[in-house]
Amino acid sequence: MERLGDRETKRLIRYHGQSLRLLQDSMDLVREGRWRRCEDLLWGSLTLAVKGVALSRGDEPDGRQAVERYAVMLGNECRDRRIRDAFSKLASFPDAVDRVSESRSRVNHLVTVLEDVTGAVERLWELLPGVEEPEEFVDEDDGPQGIGGSSRREL
Repeated sequence: MERLGDRETKRLIRYHGQSLRLLQDSMDLVREGRWRRCEDLLWGSLTLAVKGVALSRGDEPDGRQAVERYAVMLGNECRDRRIRDAFSKLASFPDAVDRVSESRSRVNHLVTVLEDVTGAVERLWELLPGVEEPEEFVDEDDGPQGIGGSSRREL
């Protein structure tokens, strides 16, 4: 990780907190069955995670396509298909929601996409071992909380 100035460090911490907050909010919407709104939050969470890793390396992809290309590059570099394919999976999410809504498909496909995107976001933040998890994600009884209340290791 490149040595960051105070301004970049604060921005990275902000990206991290916002990304995890959006990820948690998207999972809350899943539990409520609000799939379409969930997709928007997943896009935001994933985008911030990619931008955070890029920032830590001294890069700043500008625009949606540049962020998506950067994610593919990171996925190839880390040999992690979840990172590499996360944006393309999210792009197919609305069609899958339509199929589930029209009862032509089971929810399993949506769950697989959610797990892959969630895994990609978590893996991206794991690439930055010095980033602290925001306090609002820490349960005093169980330690840091991940998606669905499962325990996750501190970043």
